[in-house]
Amino acid sequence: MDINGESKMSNRTIWLMFACAAGGVLLAGADAAAGAPEATKTCAVCHSDNGVSDQTDVPTIAGVSDFFLENQLAIFVEKARPCAAQHFSDESEVDAEDHCALAASLGEDEVTELAEYYSALPFAAVEQVADPALAANGKSIHEAKCERCHTDGGSLALDDAGILAGQPKHYLLEQFEHYKNSERWQPEKMQPVMAELADEDMQALAEYYAGEGARE
Repeated sequence: MDINGESKMSNRTIWLMFACAAGGVLLAGADAAAGAPEATKTCAVCHSDNGVSDQTDVPTIAGVSDFFLENQLAIFVEKARPCAAQHFSDESEVDAEDHCALAASLGEDEVTELAEYYSALPFAAVEQVADPALAANGKSIHEAKCERCHTDGGSLALDDAGILAGQPKHYLLEQFEHYKNSERWQPEKMQPVMAELADEDMQALAEYYAGEGARE
């Protein structure tokens, strides 16, 4: 076989390998969708089919630990955090008045299935721009006050404390306010830390976590 023939065979082989790989990815996605619990249809209205947020005030739930997800649903059931009714008023696809009512409607097995399903999906950071100066200040605050529980810049699901790095800045700021004002349940040791944060401190932390998400 001449050199030109060899080249054509090589290109075709590469194309076939690429096509097989792409097909494998599509099949994997189809398998994941086929194995999704029924309740994910409701979750997807706000959290997207893959659990990755495309809204500034909605968190990504893909890739966080199953323990954390189960815990947050329990907190919603107890109404120990704001029920986020604003996301339900215009969503005719969701048969619940708010997140607390939705969580309360789930059976124990459904909660376990949802937590296991979303924890197995890959986390993807929201695309957003971080202010470098504020992020640098946020890094100092994080290392002094947050790193013990939210390790590696708040990016590890294994902490069972949620993933902060790469979450929408607007959502983070909203939750920081809820914690600061004791409107959302938090570990006892966390409350005094949040209570003493100034507005500029919370903004700096949000910018830091946005920057950490962009590095992943």
